[in-house]
This record gives sequence, structure tokens and C-alpha cells, in this order.
Amino acid sequence: MRVLAWFVVTGMAAAVAYGLASGGFSDEASAIWSLPWGKVMLIDLYAGLAMFGAWIAVRERRALPVALWWVGLVVLGNLAAGAYLVGALRGSDDAADLLLGRSATSR
Repeated sequence: MRVLAWFVVTGMAAAVAYGLASGGFSDEASAIWSLPWGKVMLIDLYAGLAMFGAWIAVRERRALPVALWWVGLVVLGNLAAGAYLVGALRGSDDAADLLLGRSATSR
């Protein structure tokens, strides 16, 4: 799982860097949104990120980290999700720690 999470973070960082260096975000985003499957892909992306954000809200006990991670998800997408997963895996001893966070499993 750690290898997969690092693969996602590295791949997404490279993809974001490529996109920033090669294209105009606002022009290309509007082109994607104009396509039916572009809409489907963006809705799918943000639905998944909303579910991932809900998992973050379950794991984190304070509102500020949850809000900051949600902003990261909206702005950076799966790059932020991968970064969160890397940190969650690093701080987890078992599946319960990973899914619920240490504060929930230490009760």
C-alpha cells in the first residue's frame, strides 16, 4: 500500500508539473468541461474526492486539518489524496489505525 501511495504521489506530481509547464489551465479546463465525457470525468473525480474527504473527516479529530485537506483535494486532486494516504500509512500500525486514526483506535 505504501508503494502504491508513493506511486500515486510521484505520478500525480509529475503530471501536474507537466500540465503547468505545457498548457493553459483555464482554457483547457473549459474545453474539457464542454465535452460530455469531460463532464462525466470531472464529476467522477470530485465525487471520489468528496468520499476521500469524508474519510479524512472521520480520521481527523480537529476541523482545521480537515478543512485544509479538503482545500488540498479540491485544488490538487489525487495528488493531495496520495499525500494524505502516505502520511496515514506512515502513522498506522494496523488496518484499524489506517481507517479510523489512532485517536479512535486507542479508546
